[in-house]
Amino acid sequence: MYDAIVIGARCAGASTAMLLARQGHRVLVVDRASFPSDVISTHFLWPHGMSYLNRWGLLDQVLAVTPSYSTMKLVNDGIELTGSVPAELLREYFRDLHGDDSGVVQSYASVRRLVLDQILVEAAAKAGAEVRTNFAVRELLVSDGRVVGIRGRTLDGELVEERARIVVGADGRNSFVARTLNLPKYDERPRCTFAYWTYYSGFDLGLGQIHRRGRLACAVVPTNFEQNMTLVWGPSEWSRDFRRDVPGNFQRALDFVSPELGEVVRTRGTRMERIYGTLDQAAFLRPLHGPGWVLVGDAECFKDQCTAIGMTHAFRDAELTSAALHRWLTGEATIDEAMTTYETRRRSQNAAAYYDYVCTLAEMRPYRHDELQLFVALRGNQQEIDRFIATHADIAPVSEFFQASNLFQLNDAAKESSAGYAIFEDFAATSRMYQQNPFA
Repeated sequence: MYDAIVIGARCAGASTAMLLARQGHRVLVVDRASFPSDVISTHFLWPHGMSYLNRWGLLDQVLAVTPSYSTMKLVNDGIELTGSVPAELLREYFRDLHGDDSGVVQSYASVRRLVLDQILVEAAAKAGAEVRTNFAVRELLVSDGRVVGIRGRTLDGELVEERARIVVGADGRNSFVARTLNLPKYDERPRCTFAYWTYYSGFDLGLGQIHRRGRLACAVVPTNFEQNMTLVWGPSEWSRDFRRDVPGNFQRALDFVSPELGEVVRTRGTRMERIYGTLDQAAFLRPLHGPGWVLVGDAECFKDQCTAIGMTHAFRDAELTSAALHRWLTGEATIDEAMTTYETRRRSQNAAAYYDYVCTLAEMRPYRHDELQLFVALRGNQQEIDRFIATHADIAPVSEFFQASNLFQLNDAAKESSAGYAIFEDFAATSRMYQQNPFA
């Protein structure tokens, strides 16, 4: 009898297994994959994601093979904002969620999953968790309406049955646990982005950049192996036309969103891998927990990639889930008390507001005139630029930044006008042009 069986050994699952094992619990973590292996992912970590790795003693391993940087560049229709997440907002985030602010760092990184997931799996095993790879879970064992274990098949075909006090579903958006239990999806948001990405060598921009123009966006961020993860995305309704010529439209999208980045990629970049893509990123929520089971990561809450928050939220869920289960497993709280605390923190008003924020961004509608004026106003106030980046990354509450009184103050404090930005020269005509599908 294990204390916990964790299904899925990547960001959410390996982290949860590691933290539970470090607290002295008997943990089994299984995955149908072997490691190291890659998986579809934007594989970006915001500063709180890096801070979780630091809290767990794993950051140095990641940084030994991964470039990092302390500022981000966001460019919306030619309006550039470059800044850093304030340390105090990071500390406040960890105090509010976890009760302590140890390990806070202000850096960003893009970590390939075949690098990061291997580090996490090895850390789980070192902590004492039993790790079984190439293990396909075929069935959940249920007794008196409660999940009590799993039945699965090893690589050599042996059918194995294991039992535990709790089963953790950390198996992604297409979660076997959720499907087997017929868990409903709710608050579904069908409007989303398509995204294509690949890896280029041959240039070094020094920091991560995210650009957006009209209904298209791109990002270039340094990653492992002296390469740059290069990503383009747009509204899902344009995906069919984009797919008719993926390599050509990939470069066309870069050139449209940022001619400067397009030129760098075209003239200096060497593509090192094929172009990967994902089309269906419709967001949804599922129930967090039930008799004998709990979900973490994308299995419970899946959001569009447009803010690249998935891995960071997986780490957050791992720490919250393991803390709640530890209270129950040690007898400090009943399972209902522990899970209620977990759900209260996960389903807070701030979490709902950020979910709405991401889903709205994923519609990829062109920015309004007043929204672009806000970006111009931000350029005169570094403190507010930093707070906006923190809000975009779900470190500061969305409601605080976008409250009316703050927006009025920003506009009053603006030191620049909209003059000099091409987007404002004939805004109506440009907005009409943005609505046209450039790949049709």
